[in-house]
Amino acid sequence: MARQHTQTTRPRVACRSPPRISHRNSRGLLLGLGLALSTPAAAQTSAFTDQATGIQFQRFFGARTNFGFGVALPTNPSNSFIGQLSFPLNNGNGYGGFSLTGDMEGPLLMACWSDGAGNVVASLRQAFNEDDNPPEVTGNFAVRPIATGTSVNNTFLTFTFLCEGCLDDSLGLGASRTAGQAEMGWALASSPVRNAASSNGILGFHNSGFGDFRANLAAARNAEFDTWAALAGAPLQPSAGAQAFDPNAGSGDEDSGDDGDDRDDDDDDDFFGGGGGGAAAPGGATGGATGGTRGGNGDTTRVGGGAVIGGGRGNQAGAQTGTGGGRFDDDSDDDSDDD
Repeated sequence: MARQHTQTTRPRVACRSPPRISHRNSRGLLLGLGLALSTPAAAQTSAFTDQATGIQFQRFFGARTNFGFGVALPTNPSNSFIGQLSFPLNNGNGYGGFSLTGDMEGPLLMACWSDGAGNVVASLRQAFNEDDNPPEVTGNFAVRPIATGTSVNNTFLTFTFLCEGCLDDSLGLGASRTAGQAEMGWALASSPVRNAASSNGILGFHNSGFGDFRANLAAARNAEFDTWAALAGAPLQPSAGAQAFDPNAGSGDEDSGDDGDDRDDDDDDDFFGGGGGGAAAPGGATGGATGGTRGGNGDTTRVGGGAVIGGGRGNQAGAQTGTGGGRFDDDSDDDSDDD
């Protein structure tokens, strides 16, 4: 998918039973949305109006990560929706994304990032496993940017778009399932995208957070949809390396996820420690050489030291060894993180 050349228009400054943690190589991993963090209740979307465009969304928002994803639908949904991704950048680096279901494998995914030259790059993807960078895909769908609702600078990115033809049962979410609530997924990374100028760029592990949320799609319907959709520009073109979307990929079980360990996340402040490896490594996504590359504490602002083996817990050094791994868990159990 060719990069989107919209220039900056409005700079922005911007348990709990633990789940099974995979110890696979995460260098090429994009959206582990099927491994959502465990909490008793799902995060919920709420009403949000974008001041730049006037578009009224149902939006998931994490107050600690500042990640947001909003969706708007017509009164009688057919095959398209308007979406908005917004999230912080780490000195211009990172990406944000969403999935049309709570699963990683199978459904249509989307990620976007900065190309480093004042433009937003958007890419539709499909994952076939938890390890490899999901390839860019093509099909009877397209992304059409809404320039008045798109901006990017060194610290924050907002991308508003019409996802044309994206509502289809074969893609993970059909119009017939928009009468109530639907489970969707989100992911956020602060690491650089390799080959960021291309929509076929390589996306690393979502080290800043990921999880599921419940989108109130019935409340996302609005009679002004056609007016808002008319703001969209020309469809973005996929890169030459994009492949056809495979409707038969994935497990098709968005709610149960991987062996029943996929549960909803209503607090994006839960990050889990790594497994057994990791000598003298800090927390964060690197964890350990042999004990799970997701290790340490996922939030790099509060990582444990991981001074010997395994991750840390809170502000402590890596106290657990062997297969343990530490975990930071905010037990406040408030809803302020998911407005």
